[in-house]
Amino acid sequence: MGFKSKNTNWTEVSAAGSSTMLPAGGYVAKITDVEDVESKEYLLFTYNIAEGEYAGFFDGDDRVYTHQFRRYYTDKASGFMRKFLDCIEASNKKFTLDGWDNDQQSLVGLLVGIIVQREDYTNQSGEDRARMNVEGFASADDIRNGRFKLPEPKDSRKNDEQSDQTDQTDQGSVYDADIPF
Repeated sequence: MGFKSKNTNWTEVSAAGSSTMLPAGGYVAKITDVEDVESKEYLLFTYNIAEGEYAGFFDGDDRVYTHQFRRYYTDKASGFMRKFLDCIEASNKKFTLDGWDNDQQSLVGLLVGIIVQREDYTNQSGEDRARMNVEGFASADDIRNGRFKLPEPKDSRKNDEQSDQTDQTDQGSVYDADIPF
């Protein structure tokens, strides 16, 4: 079957989203969706850029994973969740933690400052790729006024030179150790 014989009605096909990545930086983001993943105790947030040069950056982008982040609410992570909620509170006059009933859907439509970091990584096929990750939060005013620290790009790529090197510390190579069995 060739292209012509496929006979697709192209007016009914959604165009692909932008292939460019959001640059690393601080942004005022608007929460567009929140999903509670109870089995793993986190909230999955979907967002879009709300202000500035990149406002609406993810409009029409069906690759929702490119503009999502997680906030865990486990006992161990509760302090991090509180910091995130403090940033939401500082960014929205209509939201206060005092009296909030933990309804995650009430966070939809609210603003929060996000800090986006570039990560270079190696995918499962061994190809080097890049992605942008939300690595921190701030109030919307702190983002607007440039009061945030942008983390250095993260490089988690696997390369042949790294994997070929052995540990050269005083403890010697792992291959020099006695096998315990």
